[in-house]
Amino acid sequence: MRIEQVSKTNSSSKESQVKNVKRDAILHAAWGLIRHYGYSKTTIDDIAKRAKVGKGTVYLYFKSKTEIMLALTDLTNQRITRELERIASENKPPQERLRACVLYRVMTLFDLVNRYPHSEDVIASILPEIVERLDRYVRRHGELLGQIVREGCSSGMLVSEDPELTGQLLASLFEFLTPPYYRFKSRKSLEQFTGEIVDLMLNGLKKKNS
Repeated sequence: MRIEQVSKTNSSSKESQVKNVKRDAILHAAWGLIRHYGYSKTTIDDIAKRAKVGKGTVYLYFKSKTEIMLALTDLTNQRITRELERIASENKPPQERLRACVLYRVMTLFDLVNRYPHSEDVIASILPEIVERLDRYVRRHGELLGQIVREGCSSGMLVSEDPELTGQLLASLFEFLTPPYYRFKSRKSLEQFTGEIVDLMLNGLKKKNS
């Protein structure tokens, strides 16, 4: 490779790093403001000031405040998905992995909402966009659960005529146990209720001895 080619590659790499740093700074600033003041009250001007960049710079990376919020939604759900993938790959009985996946997803969202009092404001403000984005992650989570169910069927521990569909149905349980949590007085009550529902569903999948 010629010297000028190496120089161009290094320059491109540094430019990319600078862009990533600025984008991360914008997201970090946005999350700090939104969690304290709410989505509705946070403006692009506020975000730019907190990130120490010009307002025009924010628009270079994100077309709107909604797009910033969706990027933050992605970061949270990517983290959740990575942990679900880790749980799904563990060398444990399928029932245990299925239960752990559902409980992790439900309780993580509960903790997130309760840690940041304006989380429900965010959801209410851009509900259609968030729902559309979350659907992608729910489908991915359903795929992971379907894989576990299929493994359980192959090992003779579970029974399901359609493991993939079963996985998607289990993943849908996530959405029934998401904010708002008005019906649950405490984290413990939500965790207990979720565990009981999951156990009820898993009992239907267990292979019965003839």
